[in-house]
Amino acid sequence: MTKIRFAVLAAAVLSAGLAGFAQDAKLEVPTVDEKAGTVSFSGKACKTDVYEQLKGMIEFAIVMPKGKAYESLFEASVDPIKLGEALKKIGAKPGKPATDEKNLATGDAIRISVRWKVDDKERTEPIEKFIYDVETKKPMETPGWTFQGSKEGFIPELGDMGLLVLVNKNLIGLYQGEGTCLLTNPAPLMSGHRYKVNKELFPKEGTPVRFVFELAK
Repeated sequence: MTKIRFAVLAAAVLSAGLAGFAQDAKLEVPTVDEKAGTVSFSGKACKTDVYEQLKGMIEFAIVMPKGKAYESLFEASVDPIKLGEALKKIGAKPGKPATDEKNLATGDAIRISVRWKVDDKERTEPIEKFIYDVETKKPMETPGWTFQGSKEGFIPELGDMGLLVLVNKNLIGLYQGEGTCLLTNPAPLMSGHRYKVNKELFPKEGTPVRFVFELAK
């Protein structure tokens, strides 16, 4: 078998494996509106203060099922591969995760809005408004979330290399040291204990929400 034929076959096997992985997990395929320039999918509010030892600190904005929901705002059963493809369809270009404090994450800036109902009335807020910044003592502010992509590595379920977001299942991180997330907070923070849930705004556990992603302008 030639090298070209082998490469094509390997790519086909990996693609089939990823599709099967997504199907087995029953993951949602994001909705793309290219005309409006938006990508959307559903999720729900996580339970807060699960572990007293964490003192309310969170490290993620959105995770998948089996991700670190106890350190996250929201959970979404979305296909991370399809999400990355959907963002590209609206013109977003992924970059690379940070390697250290001098080489931070690159990639296009994405605005993320959250829609949910309060007393049968729909409300929309930027996702960062649900995050309380301990240092500034007010809700987090950001011009957009960095579309870094995800580090690659070996995925046991596939028996091959792939994006590690499929293993760690954390979609959006608050610290750039977590390079397996698809998107990250652009603030130059590799790790730390700076963010908590903004309980004044955050909906109750299990509340259905809809996320809307778009390029930051």
